Amino acid sequence: MEIPNTQRKLREAQYFYRRLAGIGLSPGNASEEFWFELSAFLSAARSITFVLQSESKEAYEGWFSSWRNGLETEEQELLQSMNDHRVAEVHRTGVAMTHELKDIPVTQLRNRDTRHPAYGVYWFGPPGTPEPLMGIVEYFFQLGNTPASVVETCGRFLRLLQKAVADFVVTASSNSA
Repeated sequence: MEIPNTQRKLREAQYFYRRLAGIGLSPGNASEEFWFELSAFLSAARSITFVLQSESKEAYEGWFSSWRNGLETEEQELLQSMNDHRVAEVHRTGVAMTHELKDIPVTQLRNRDTRHPAYGVYWFGPPGTPEPLMGIVEYFFQLGNTPASVVETCGRFLRLLQKAVADFVVTASSNSA
């Protein structure tokens, strides 16, 4: 089954997730830029199922409820929480987030300028020397009643949406055969 518009929306969500994750692991991660990328990711990610429904309405209507009901409870809660965060971000005053300083090895830092490897962060030292650490800001929002890393949770949400699109294609293709 061909769903080019849904696939484009999926790539859009992947694009904004990569940018969000990159900011989250960059030194001096700018909080406002992080918010912008989070907002764009939440909007793009949520639109995937809307576009899928519009692109293949009859097949979607027969598929989505049973797909969602077949998910683990944790995955169903993730879908609901991420939609709640999108509603808060797009239609209200924004996602409620907290943050904390986290030390990570310098080689895990990401430089936003990825055009050439020379712009990366590297470290060399004698064997056995611990790698230096650098502080970054890690953002959290609520997932149910638990604080959850924004970047990690968005990654889980994106993988769930990728699974949804793949499952839809398989189901719709087998039903039309």
